[in-house]
Formats: sequence, structure tokens, C-alpha cells
Amino acid sequence: MPEKAKQKPIAVLILAHNESDVIEKTVMLSRAALSSKDSLFVVADYCTDDTKLKAKNAGAKVLLRNKGSKNSKGAALFWFIEEMRDSLHKFSRVTILDADSIISPEFITNIKENIVAENELMQTFVYPQFDKKSPVGTLAALSELHDQHISDKIRTKLGWAVRLRGTGMVISPHLLLELKKNYLETQVEDIALSLIFTAKGIRTKRLDIALLLDPKPSTVKTASNQRARWFRGQQIALWQYHKEIMRVFLQGPAGWSLLSSLFLKPKWLMLVISLLLTLVTFPIPPLSFFFGLYFTLGLIYLFIGLCLIPERSLFFRTLLHIPAYIWMWLKGIYLSLRTSSWLRARD
Repeated sequence: MPEKAKQKPIAVLILAHNESDVIEKTVMLSRAALSSKDSLFVVADYCTDDTKLKAKNAGAKVLLRNKGSKNSKGAALFWFIEEMRDSLHKFSRVTILDADSIISPEFITNIKENIVAENELMQTFVYPQFDKKSPVGTLAALSELHDQHISDKIRTKLGWAVRLRGTGMVISPHLLLELKKNYLETQVEDIALSLIFTAKGIRTKRLDIALLLDPKPSTVKTASNQRARWFRGQQIALWQYHKEIMRVFLQGPAGWSLLSSLFLKPKWLMLVISLLLTLVTFPIPPLSFFFGLYFTLGLIYLFIGLCLIPERSLFFRTLLHIPAYIWMWLKGIYLSLRTSSWLRARD
């Protein structure tokens, strides 16, 4: 069965909303990684710019979506699944990218060579592309690298699921075709898919050999907008997927680890809260010990991560700009609580 799956073509899918500034480059580089049998699809999702034209001229098969929920990548994904329901089975995998994700020429080949089962989930390595002169962008990259280099590798060693990250997701078409529509009315399709599949007992595996570049926001404004979208999505997901969250929680340590990866962010805020709880519960030794242990282990974990990730000297120097990074997160939390239109997370 795996050999048969490897012989099938791959579909690359990009869900794009007003991405005319970046879509052409992404499509051209993605096409260079595909074989003649593979396909590249772009869903131009409620676009009012030249996304459709640029994607088509660059060689993508463009599908226009102008109905259903706006500003919902989950809804756009399900719409694509419905549009392709009769032909999606001819592909071995659907690889989902962001409109600004950059893949190498070997990216698709690496995916094909690592197909093991007919129905499986894989998450490729999302390497943050950042401006080294931007402290905010550098610290955001540090967080991403830390989570993948350390946390995800530990989960993989233990045989636990890792989270899907929105871009670089590699999914069997059979699993996509089983999704229910109301499950994907969300802006955080990565959280939704991680919960839905893990609740069903389907483990997402790491595929570090397939690497893509994911540009990080370089200003406080754009980074705050991005985090506002994350927080808003998390708030909705906590209720929208409460049944899946409970099923994942009941899976024990493996489930708890995944839920912490999805919801206990940012790590620095969790450490501050645990320190405060340690002090507040000081008269209650068992609780104080628990929160103190969490705080201590968290600090050790962050320090070890800093020592192991690439370009550690750069990141150690950037720690001097922690106040700006904290301000960016706090601003993102504030924006997530406001009712506003779609927040752009790109300069």
C-alpha cells in the first residue's frame, strides 16, 4: 500500500486572501518542486486584488471562492475539498502552504520518499525567515525554533502527536474527505485539524527533512496583528472544539502535551503566571511546590533550548529586547478582544 501511495501525484494547496504581493513567487518556486504529474492549486478566497491573475500567470490552477464564511481559512479549505471531492482521491497527499511560504526544489520529493501509510498526517519543518535587524522578528523566530527543535523532537521520541502548523501540513485526501463542514468554520484551521485528528487517534508525525521558509513579521504592529488572530482563534476554538479537547485531554500525557502546544502560549506569560501562583499559594505547600516546579522546569527548558538551537549567539543578544517582545504580545491580546476586521500580519 505505501508503494502504491508513493506513485500517486501530490497536490499542493495555497489558500490566499488578497496575497498579490507574494503569491507569484510562492507559486513559481512551488511549481519548480513538482513533477509533471503533481498539481498546484490556489484558492483565491474573496480576493479584491490581483491574486487570481498573478497565481494563474505563474502556473497555478486557480479556484475562486466568493461564497460562504469570509476570513476563514478553515471554510476555504472545506470549500476546496467539496469542489475537488470527485478527484481528490487521485492524489497521495495534499500539502497545504501559506501564500508566502517558500519551499526548496527537494521539498515534494522528500515528502514522497517518506510516505509510510495510506492514511497519515505529517508536519514538515517550518523554518522562520526573519530580519536579523528586527528584535521582534528574531524573538518570534526563537519561539518557533525552540518549539520545533526541542518540544516537537521530545514528543516524536515519545511517540506523541505534534501540532499542525497551518503551513507545511501534509494530509491524506481520505482524511480530508471525512471532515465535516461545521468543524472548519474557523480562522485557526491548524488548531482545528490538530484537535479533530488527534481526538480520533490519528497522530501527526514530524518530517524535518522537508523544510520550508516561513517569513515572520518584522514590526510590532504586524506581529501584534498576527498574535491577535491567534488569540481570537484560540478563544473560539476552546468552545467550538470542546468535545475534541476533552477527548484529547483524556489521552493522558500525550494529549496534555499537544493541548499545551496549542493553547498555553506565550511561554513567557505562562512562566510569569506560574511564578505569581507560586507566591500566592505559598501558604499552601503542595500547590506552591507544583507551580514552583513548573516555573523552574520552564526556565531550565528555555535555557537548554537557547543553547541547542542554531544561531544561539544571535538569540542570546536579542534577549535584551524582551520588553518590546512582551509589549507586542500584550498588544496582540488586547487586539484579540476587540471586534475588528481581518488583521494583516504582513508588512
